[in-house]
Formats: sequence, C-alpha cells, structure tokens
Amino acid sequence: MLSSIITDFLAYCKTYNFGKRSIEVFSSRLKELSTHLHSLGIQSIHEATYTHLLSFVSSGNPSVYTKKHRVWTLHQFFHYLKINTIIKKNIASKIPYPKIPKKEPEFLSFTQLKAILNYFISFASSDTGMRNLIIILFLVFLGLRISAILNIDIPDVDLKRSSLLVTEKGNRKRIVLLPQVLCAFLFPYIKAQQRDLGPLFLSARNKRISLRSVQHLFAEASDVLGMRIYSRIFRHTAATELNKIAGLDVTKHVLGHRRRESTKRYVHLN
Repeated sequence: MLSSIITDFLAYCKTYNFGKRSIEVFSSRLKELSTHLHSLGIQSIHEATYTHLLSFVSSGNPSVYTKKHRVWTLHQFFHYLKINTIIKKNIASKIPYPKIPKKEPEFLSFTQLKAILNYFISFASSDTGMRNLIIILFLVFLGLRISAILNIDIPDVDLKRSSLLVTEKGNRKRIVLLPQVLCAFLFPYIKAQQRDLGPLFLSARNKRISLRSVQHLFAEASDVLGMRIYSRIFRHTAATELNKIAGLDVTKHVLGHRRRESTKRYVHLN
C-alpha cells in the first residue's frame, strides 16, 4: 500500500512543478522510509507514529544534510497525505530540521578569476572551447546556477534586447539583462550553430550538455591551475562583486533569490 501512495505522491509533485532534483530526493528518501517502517513491522502508513518518523530521520547514522532531506520529505509527504484525506492528522509537521552550521561563502580573487578566464580563452579557437568559455562567462557575469545555464535554449537568448529568459529551480522563469561583452561572444557562437531551436550548449553527441560533463571540465581546469573550481564559487564571486557596485536589491534580482536574507550573506564579504 505504501508503495502505491508514494507513486501517487511523486506524480502529484510533477503536477505541482517540483524540480527534477526535488522529486529525485523525495523518491530516494521515501524508499528509505518504506524500508525503515517495514523493518519495524509497520505495513501501513496509518500505523506510523511521530516516534517512528523521528527514528527514521536518525537511522543509519546519516549526515546532517541527509537528515535535512528526510525531514523535508516527511513534511511534504505527510502534507500530501493530509490534504488528500489519506490520514487525519499530519504527524510530521512538527519534526524539527537539524541545525546546519553556516559556512562563509567562498569566492575567487581577481587574480584567480583572471587565471581561469585566460585558461578557457586559450581553448576558444575551437567550437567546444568557445562553448566552454561562454558557459564560464555566464557564471562570471550573471552568477547563474549551473542548472539554469545548461537549460538555456537558443530562443531564450534575445540579442536584440540583450536579454535572457532564465528558468530557475521549480520551473520559475525570469528575464535578466545580458552584458554587452557576453552578447559579443554569443552572437557569433549562435550564428555558427546554424539552427534556431534546441539547447544553446550541445555535447559532442549533439545532445544537451550534462552537468557531469561540466564538472569534468572544472576538474581538468582545477588540476592545471592548482585551485578548486566549481560552479557555485562563481555564483558567490558574482554576488560579492555585484553587491559592491549595485547594492542588495539589484544583486538579489540578478541572482534570482527569493529572500533578501539569502543575498545578505554576501554583504559583509565586501
């Protein structure tokens, strides 16, 4: 019975535009929940208690991030059960999130950023090298999430208006302005594609480039340059630099943050 309820819940999540990653987390954690309840001899979700759910959150000596995912999943799953009258009371609503120690955002110095840009510019004479450089420029100038960059389609880029339609987590869409220097690279790149539709960035197999491919690209650059390079450090760097010259509200808009508190993390780094 629990497996069928989980299947229905995941279908519900797709209908309500939960992101692909969120649905993957729900699916993984609910399988763990099913296994845990079964080990306790519980066959029906109606037999589960608050204590059972607490024991699930901590089972298997999980990391604090796994605990966070489990609590979030339970909150969403039992809310679904309640609104669909599968259960009478949401026993998961008061399960607390674990306290996660806040880390200071890492960001790149001007010297490091210059070295990274020079590295990718050195390969820009090839089609693949130009593709990689433009991905880096999106990260540097706009601080976009890497998932949003890889999801860009050619029609999303409006070079006449110097604007870009960005699809964020949860399928949220917003318009951001493109710096002219980025437009100068995008114009010949898109023209060379000789197509008006489909992904902006293609792999060697003419499919949308994957996150794994980009991570491999960063790993190669990290080895050559002797520094740790990953997508989020560009976002932190863009946020820090943009806040210096444009302030909190503009930085919040460009990064696509929903809450000012998320953007405020970068203020004191100035």
